[in-house]
Amino acid sequence: MERATKGTAQRGTYGIGEPSRFLAGLSEEAREELLSIGSPRQYPPGAKILVEGAPGDCLMLLVTGYVKVTRKRNNGHDALIAIRAGGDVVGEMAVLDGAPRSATVTAGEDIDVHVIHRSAVREFLGKYPETTLHIMRLSNSRLHSANSWRIVFGEFPVRVRLARALAELSENHGEPIGSHTLICVELTQTELAALIGSRERSVQQALAGLRDAGVVRIRNREMAVLRPDRLRAIGLLPPISR
Repeated sequence: MERATKGTAQRGTYGIGEPSRFLAGLSEEAREELLSIGSPRQYPPGAKILVEGAPGDCLMLLVTGYVKVTRKRNNGHDALIAIRAGGDVVGEMAVLDGAPRSATVTAGEDIDVHVIHRSAVREFLGKYPETTLHIMRLSNSRLHSANSWRIVFGEFPVRVRLARALAELSENHGEPIGSHTLICVELTQTELAALIGSRERSVQQALAGLRDAGVVRIRNREMAVLRPDRLRAIGLLPPISR
């Protein structure tokens, strides 16, 4: 899916909140050195690159493509909690605090990453201590976004939550094609339901309503936003700045 790779790499990450590009926040010198100490690897779609509960012996810098971050529910099912893309980092907190992995990270398409082991990370942080603060800010931003989304779960109906999620996916992982925007991340309706804290049946009904209103187009797992302003209005989001 070449379009998705290009789209996600350009637009950073998605975690039901603001996009955060880890590499972009580093100085040029720090960024180049961090990439130089990592081992480049490629993974195919569906490959689990980090596994929940495993030791945190390395972090991964995402260069191209996107990954899905999931966590086990009490019922044993996987819940999609975030999407990360080119320019971001995954697995960093387990490297810093020594705790087991808190989530599983799976390649959503062909991805390129740099794998950096704990000893090299700690040596790098000793040389560039400001990066530790950068990582903590990133972690706090993600936590703030997650907490804000939990509030949305309780305040708004499924249609509003879905519209917000699709609007952010379109903006952070979308590729303009003619008059519409293709969302360059493939999600099942089960994953969408987990992402917005809803039942799959409710998501199916809300998607059908958006489709019938001409706001989105759905073809198998491919989704495109046809009327972004209308989608944002349904999601009770401010209009797009012109």
